[in-house]
Amino acid sequence: MLQWLGRKNRVDGLVGLSINERRISLAHISRRRDEVVLEHCVQHQLEQQNLRDGLAQLVDEQGLERADTNLVLAPNDYSVYLVDMPQVEAAEVAAAVRWKIKDLLDMPVEEAIIDVFPLPEDAFQARKQMIYAVAANRPKLEQSIEVIERSGLSLSSIDIPEMAMRNVTSQFGDDSNGLAFIALKASGSMMNVTRNGELYLTRKINTQVGPDALLESDWEMVRDRLALEIQRSLDYFESQMGQSPITQIMIAPRQKDTESMMSSLADALASPVGMLDFYNDIEAPQEITAETKGACMMAIGAALRTDSVGNA
Repeated sequence: MLQWLGRKNRVDGLVGLSINERRISLAHISRRRDEVVLEHCVQHQLEQQNLRDGLAQLVDEQGLERADTNLVLAPNDYSVYLVDMPQVEAAEVAAAVRWKIKDLLDMPVEEAIIDVFPLPEDAFQARKQMIYAVAANRPKLEQSIEVIERSGLSLSSIDIPEMAMRNVTSQFGDDSNGLAFIALKASGSMMNVTRNGELYLTRKINTQVGPDALLESDWEMVRDRLALEIQRSLDYFESQMGQSPITQIMIAPRQKDTESMMSSLADALASPVGMLDFYNDIEAPQEITAETKGACMMAIGAALRTDSVGNA
């Protein structure tokens, strides 16, 4: 999303980082020819520590000082808008978009950092040009940048979870015929539709799906609402964007109910629902458990960032 000039690093590969005041998720990925290796992966609950001290401790313990780092923003730290492409020069697009979305922002426009990333050329079948605009709060982002730089890491880029999820599907999924990938979370869910590694559609789904969602008395009602939101997004992809139907729907691994969740959603959607088994496909030391990999999916996706897959 945003590029930063960092110090010369001494660690191969890229660190993906997801942070908030309660926990740190960190993943370090190196590339050996065509092989992707998860060198380090940890989720650290801060408890009595503050974020700055906790991150500095992790960087020291994992030996990652000066490692190039890609920060993935927390869902509450940014907003994404689908807007018409302004008819201006390429260098002026972000500035034009700033004023196009200024009345939609939940912050003063002067405090917003705005970046954009385009949709694939065949999106909307050339009927109109659309782009995604990302807005983040500058003061809050600057606080995160300071914490990261003081920890010893070298911040090289900033991404959003939608891009981290896209990186995971690009590396470990087959989206040549299109893929809907859904991360179900208690804080709200997120859905990407990609094809050939390109992000066509992304949507935040407000339906909350906690770790024990299937045990709740209102699960069937929640499930039906979730299925409706998913189906509406797929219908939009097909009818409004002029794309062929998506037949492959996959969810991110969950802590303890993945198989049951797949089955329940499949019943509601009347379509097969699979799981993207990225944590068994990535090479990693034995001490990094599947549970840790699943909990750190966004950090892993951030660490998978490469210029070749078109990150914003």
